[in-house]
Amino acid sequence: MEVVEEGKVKIFLERFCKYKGPGKRVPGFYNPTLEIDRDINVLFCQYIANKGAKYFLDGLASTGIRGIRIAKEIEGDIEIDINDINPKAYELIKKNIEENNVNANALNENFCILLHKKRYDYIDIDPYGSPIPFIPCIFKGIRKKAYVSITATDTATLCGVYRKACIRKYHAIPLRLQAVKEMGIRILLGYIARQSASYDFAFKPMLSFSYSHFFRIYGYFEKGARKADESMANIGWIYWDNGWKISKLDELPSASHAGPLWIDKLHSLEMVKELKKYLNERNFKRKKELEKYIDLFLEEVKLPPMYYESSYVAKDLKVKQPKLDKIIVRLKEEGYEAGRNHFDFNSFKTNAPYEKIKKVFV
Repeated sequence: MEVVEEGKVKIFLERFCKYKGPGKRVPGFYNPTLEIDRDINVLFCQYIANKGAKYFLDGLASTGIRGIRIAKEIEGDIEIDINDINPKAYELIKKNIEENNVNANALNENFCILLHKKRYDYIDIDPYGSPIPFIPCIFKGIRKKAYVSITATDTATLCGVYRKACIRKYHAIPLRLQAVKEMGIRILLGYIARQSASYDFAFKPMLSFSYSHFFRIYGYFEKGARKADESMANIGWIYWDNGWKISKLDELPSASHAGPLWIDKLHSLEMVKELKKYLNERNFKRKKELEKYIDLFLEEVKLPPMYYESSYVAKDLKVKQPKLDKIIVRLKEEGYEAGRNHFDFNSFKTNAPYEKIKKVFV
């Protein structure tokens, strides 16, 4: 048995593998790539604990590292259940709870059955692959207001590599053009929002990001048919018509389009500002990288949906690709909003018409 240190905890593993992608599904699975998200997870849970969230669930826990870090690193009066259906994982979770001396409950339950028995203020779903089988179960186990975090590692499907699978699983049409990562995360958000509305819950994303092989969503649910209707107003279509365009759900574009998907903000500006403040108080190993991402979240939340890949535009015009900073400065000088984003470090967001963007390149 091996031990890894992360945050303020030490976690026992059956075997350590330095995965660079999704890895292999095994009991006690641990992927070091997701450490940066587990750091964000701690910051987010501190934020919601400060907002009054008390009952937490790490629903698909494997080693239990997410739940144990929450129990160890969050200040406040919270209770956390750490669950996995696999008996070997359950035994490992119990050992890791004991070794880290944290106040947490180890459970060995089917995730969906558990949520028929107990209700939570926060539920974490970090599955291997698609979160689809688990999303409908959430609504049986949450209160009138609740928080959620959801991981998806089937990014190739969401980004349109497997078009038929995306349509079949997420009931949405992908569009393989540029900015596929943002397109994919908006399809995931749209699916969550539509599922929520069918149970009379409104859904609001608080942080939505792409990193390595996964998408990660942090969000908020609130019960009420009228609020669910308001949330559904943020579902629509994205299409390319000499630049990125957006339309509402009842305004089907004539051009090739993607959707239904989420067309509103990906992040909560107020919440991301709080995450930055909490980060300054922490000493995470990957703090500098996380600071960079949070700064990008703050920059992109003020900008319109969808980004432009610099290489795509340059290829379209058959010109040399300008430096990103130069593109952004020139667009701002023309009076448009422009900035970077976290999806692609060589791309930009702007409200400028595509004709104006092209003039910046030539």
